[in-house]
Amino acid sequence: MLPEKISERRVRHPGGELAYTVKRSARRGSIGLKIDANGLAVVLPARATLADADRAVIARIGWILKHLANRPAPPPALADGAMVSWFGKPMMLVAGAKRSALADGVLHIAGAGETLAPALSRFLQRTARSYFAERLPLWAGRMGLQPSQLKLTSAGTRWGSCTAAGAIRLNWRLVQAPLDVIDYVIIHELAHLAELNHSPRFWAIVAQYCPAWTAQRDWLKRHGHALLAW
Repeated sequence: MLPEKISERRVRHPGGELAYTVKRSARRGSIGLKIDANGLAVVLPARATLADADRAVIARIGWILKHLANRPAPPPALADGAMVSWFGKPMMLVAGAKRSALADGVLHIAGAGETLAPALSRFLQRTARSYFAERLPLWAGRMGLQPSQLKLTSAGTRWGSCTAAGAIRLNWRLVQAPLDVIDYVIIHELAHLAELNHSPRFWAIVAQYCPAWTAQRDWLKRHGHALLAW
Protein backbone atom coordinates (compact mmCIF):
# COMPACT_ATOMS: atom_id res chain seq x y z
CA MET A 1 0.00 0.00 0.00
CA LEU A 2 1.26 3.49 -0.86
CA PRO A 3 2.01 5.79 2.07
CA GLU A 4 -0.67 8.30 3.06
CA LYS A 5 -0.03 11.80 1.69
CA ILE A 6 -1.22 14.85 3.62
CA SER A 7 -1.78 18.36 2.29
CA GLU A 8 -3.60 21.56 3.29
CA ARG A 9 -6.49 23.04 1.31
CA ARG A 10 -9.06 25.84 1.51
CA VAL A 11 -12.57 26.06 0.10
CA ARG A 12 -15.02 28.96 -0.04
CA HIS A 13 -18.58 28.54 1.18
CA PRO A 14 -21.53 30.94 1.68
CA GLY A 15 -20.30 31.80 5.19
CA GLY A 16 -16.69 32.45 4.29
CA GLU A 17 -13.63 30.24 3.82
CA LEU A 18 -12.74 26.94 5.45
CA ALA A 19 -9.28 25.39 5.77
CA TYR A 20 -8.99 21.63 5.97
CA THR A 21 -6.47 18.82 5.69
CA VAL A 22 -6.50 16.33 2.82
CA LYS A 23 -5.20 12.86 3.58
CA ARG A 24 -4.59 11.04 0.32
CA SER A 25 -5.00 7.29 0.81
CA ALA A 26 -4.37 4.36 -1.52
CA ARG A 27 -7.51 2.68 -0.19
CA ARG A 28 -10.68 2.48 -2.24
CA GLY A 29 -14.05 3.62 -1.01
CA SER A 30 -15.95 6.83 -0.37
CA ILE A 31 -14.61 10.17 0.80
CA GLY A 32 -14.37 10.36 4.58
CA LEU A 33 -14.76 13.42 6.81
CA LYS A 34 -13.21 13.58 10.28
CA ILE A 35 -13.35 16.41 12.81
CA ASP A 36 -11.09 16.52 15.87
CA ALA A 37 -9.29 19.09 17.99
CA ASN A 38 -7.10 19.98 14.98
CA GLY A 39 -10.03 20.74 12.67
CA LEU A 40 -11.44 19.05 9.57
CA ALA A 41 -9.62 16.25 7.76
CA VAL A 42 -10.83 14.76 4.47
CA VAL A 43 -9.68 11.24 3.63
CA LEU A 44 -9.52 11.03 -0.15
CA PRO A 45 -9.50 7.59 -1.82
CA ALA A 46 -7.05 6.85 -4.61
CA ARG A 47 -9.18 7.82 -7.60
CA ALA A 48 -10.85 10.89 -6.09
CA THR A 49 -9.63 14.39 -6.98
CA LEU A 50 -9.07 17.49 -4.91
CA ALA A 51 -12.15 18.95 -6.59
CA ASP A 52 -14.07 15.95 -5.25
CA ALA A 53 -12.79 16.83 -1.78
CA ASP A 54 -14.04 20.41 -2.14
CA ARG A 55 -17.46 19.19 -3.29
CA ALA A 56 -17.70 16.78 -0.37
CA VAL A 57 -16.93 19.61 2.06
CA ILE A 58 -19.47 21.98 0.50
CA ALA A 59 -22.13 19.25 0.48
CA ARG A 60 -21.74 18.78 4.25
CA ILE A 61 -20.84 22.34 5.20
CA GLY A 62 -23.70 22.74 7.68
CA TRP A 63 -22.76 19.54 9.52
CA ILE A 64 -19.07 20.45 9.39
CA LEU A 65 -19.47 23.97 10.80
CA LYS A 66 -21.72 22.70 13.59
CA HIS A 67 -19.24 20.05 14.68
CA LEU A 68 -16.25 22.36 14.31
CA ALA A 69 -17.93 24.77 16.72
CA ASN A 70 -18.40 21.95 19.25
CA ARG A 71 -15.05 20.21 18.78
CA PRO A 72 -12.82 19.66 21.81
CA ALA A 73 -10.10 22.19 22.50
CA PRO A 74 -6.56 21.19 21.48
CA PRO A 75 -4.61 19.61 24.32
CA PRO A 76 -2.14 21.88 26.12
CA ALA A 77 1.51 21.63 25.12
CA LEU A 78 3.30 18.88 26.99
CA ALA A 79 5.77 20.26 29.49
CA ASP A 80 7.40 19.55 32.82
CA GLY A 81 4.72 19.48 35.52
CA ALA A 82 1.86 18.72 33.11
CA MET A 83 -0.91 16.38 34.21
CA VAL A 84 -1.41 13.34 31.98
CA SER A 85 -3.78 10.41 32.24
CA TRP A 86 -2.43 7.10 33.52
CA PHE A 87 -4.96 4.26 33.52
CA GLY A 88 -7.71 6.84 33.94
CA LYS A 89 -6.08 8.78 36.75
CA PRO A 90 -4.33 12.18 36.51
CA MET A 91 -0.61 11.88 37.00
CA MET A 92 2.05 14.58 37.16
CA LEU A 93 4.80 14.40 34.57
CA VAL A 94 8.39 15.24 35.51
CA ALA A 95 10.73 15.80 32.57
CA GLY A 96 14.45 15.13 32.30
CA ALA A 97 14.71 11.76 34.03
CA LYS A 98 17.56 9.42 33.15
CA ARG A 99 15.04 6.64 32.53
CA SER A 100 11.27 6.80 32.09
CA ALA A 101 9.47 5.22 35.03
CA LEU A 102 6.52 5.57 37.38
CA ALA A 103 7.71 6.27 40.92
CA ASP A 104 5.97 7.72 43.98
CA GLY A 105 2.87 8.57 41.99
CA VAL A 106 4.80 10.62 39.43
CA LEU A 107 5.65 9.88 35.81
CA HIS A 108 9.39 10.50 35.35
CA ILE A 109 10.03 10.78 31.62
CA ALA A 110 13.45 10.65 29.94
CA GLY A 111 12.90 13.63 27.69
CA ALA A 112 12.57 17.39 27.73
CA GLY A 113 11.40 20.09 25.35
CA GLU A 114 10.75 18.68 21.87
CA THR A 115 11.80 15.17 22.95
CA LEU A 116 9.31 14.99 25.83
CA ALA A 117 6.21 13.92 23.87
CA PRO A 118 8.07 11.19 21.90
CA ALA A 119 9.61 9.92 25.14
CA LEU A 120 6.21 9.79 26.81
CA SER A 121 4.77 7.93 23.81
CA ARG A 122 7.53 5.33 23.98
CA PHE A 123 6.95 4.82 27.69
CA LEU A 124 3.19 4.45 27.15
CA GLN A 125 3.85 1.89 24.42
CA ARG A 126 6.14 -0.17 26.66
CA THR A 127 3.56 -0.04 29.41
CA ALA A 128 0.77 -1.02 27.02
CA ARG A 129 2.68 -3.99 25.65
CA SER A 130 3.27 -5.36 29.14
CA TYR A 131 -0.25 -4.70 30.44
CA PHE A 132 -2.06 -6.01 27.36
CA ALA A 133 0.10 -9.14 27.41
CA GLU A 134 -1.37 -9.88 30.85
CA ARG A 135 -5.01 -8.88 30.31
CA LEU A 136 -5.56 -10.43 26.88
CA PRO A 137 -4.74 -14.03 27.96
CA LEU A 138 -6.76 -13.53 31.14
CA TRP A 139 -9.92 -12.57 29.26
CA ALA A 140 -9.26 -15.09 26.50
CA GLY A 141 -9.20 -17.85 29.12
CA ARG A 142 -12.43 -16.63 30.72
CA MET A 143 -14.17 -16.44 27.36
CA GLY A 144 -12.79 -19.74 26.06
CA LEU A 145 -11.22 -18.05 23.04
CA GLN A 146 -7.66 -18.08 21.74
CA PRO A 147 -6.18 -15.20 19.73
CA SER A 148 -3.29 -16.05 17.45
CA GLN A 149 -1.28 -12.90 18.12
CA LEU A 150 -1.22 -9.60 20.01
CA LYS A 151 0.01 -6.45 18.30
CA LEU A 152 0.06 -2.79 19.26
CA THR A 153 -1.48 -0.24 16.93
CA SER A 154 -1.39 3.54 16.80
CA ALA A 155 -4.46 3.93 14.58
CA GLY A 156 -5.99 7.34 15.06
CA THR A 157 -9.61 6.23 14.80
CA ARG A 158 -9.71 2.66 16.14
CA TRP A 159 -9.05 1.33 19.63
CA GLY A 160 -8.68 -2.27 18.53
CA SER A 161 -9.21 -4.75 15.73
CA CYS A 162 -9.36 -8.48 15.12
CA THR A 163 -8.33 -10.16 11.89
CA ALA A 164 -9.88 -13.25 10.35
CA ALA A 165 -6.67 -15.08 11.29
CA GLY A 166 -7.27 -14.29 14.97
CA ALA A 167 -4.69 -11.54 15.48
CA ILE A 168 -5.74 -8.91 18.02
CA ARG A 169 -4.51 -5.33 17.67
CA LEU A 170 -4.91 -2.92 20.58
CA ASN A 171 -4.18 0.80 20.54
CA TRP A 172 -1.33 1.53 22.96
CA ARG A 173 -2.92 4.86 23.88
CA LEU A 174 -5.57 2.92 25.78
CA VAL A 175 -3.24 2.77 28.80
CA GLN A 176 -4.43 6.30 29.49
CA ALA A 177 -8.02 5.05 29.87
CA PRO A 178 -9.64 3.57 33.00
CA LEU A 179 -9.08 -0.14 33.58
CA ASP A 180 -12.68 -1.10 32.86
CA VAL A 181 -12.56 0.74 29.53
CA ILE A 182 -9.42 -1.17 28.55
CA ASP A 183 -11.10 -4.44 29.51
CA TYR A 184 -14.12 -3.52 27.39
CA VAL A 185 -11.95 -3.03 24.29
CA ILE A 186 -10.15 -6.33 24.93
CA ILE A 187 -13.44 -8.19 25.41
CA HIS A 188 -14.86 -6.51 22.31
CA GLU A 189 -11.98 -7.67 20.12
CA LEU A 190 -11.90 -11.17 21.60
CA ALA A 191 -15.63 -11.51 20.90
CA HIS A 192 -14.79 -11.07 17.23
CA LEU A 193 -12.99 -14.42 17.37
CA ALA A 194 -16.43 -15.97 17.79
CA GLU A 195 -18.40 -13.48 15.67
CA LEU A 196 -16.42 -11.47 13.11
CA ASN A 197 -19.20 -8.90 12.84
CA HIS A 198 -21.39 -6.68 15.01
CA SER A 199 -24.46 -8.89 14.99
CA PRO A 200 -26.80 -9.36 17.99
CA ARG A 201 -24.89 -12.56 18.77
CA PHE A 202 -21.65 -10.58 18.93
CA TRP A 203 -23.07 -7.99 21.32
CA ALA A 204 -24.55 -10.76 23.46
CA ILE A 205 -21.03 -12.16 23.95
CA VAL A 206 -19.70 -8.71 24.85
CA ALA A 207 -22.55 -8.15 27.32
CA GLN A 208 -21.95 -11.53 28.95
CA TYR A 209 -18.43 -10.57 29.98
CA CYS A 210 -18.82 -6.78 30.14
CA PRO A 211 -22.37 -5.97 31.31
CA ALA A 212 -21.64 -2.23 31.42
CA TRP A 213 -20.18 -2.15 27.92
CA THR A 214 -22.37 0.75 26.77
CA ALA A 215 -20.93 2.96 29.53
CA GLN A 216 -17.38 2.04 28.52
CA ARG A 217 -18.10 2.68 24.86
CA ASP A 218 -19.65 6.05 25.73
CA TRP A 219 -16.58 6.96 27.79
CA LEU A 220 -14.41 6.44 24.71
CA LYS A 221 -16.74 8.55 22.61
CA ARG A 222 -16.60 11.40 25.12
CA HIS A 223 -12.95 11.25 26.13
CA GLY A 224 -11.17 9.26 23.42
CA HIS A 225 -9.89 12.38 21.62
CA ALA A 226 -7.84 13.29 24.70
CA LEU A 227 -6.00 9.97 24.53
CA LEU A 228 -4.70 10.75 21.04
CA ALA A 229 -2.64 13.79 22.06
CA TRP A 230 0.72 12.07 22.54
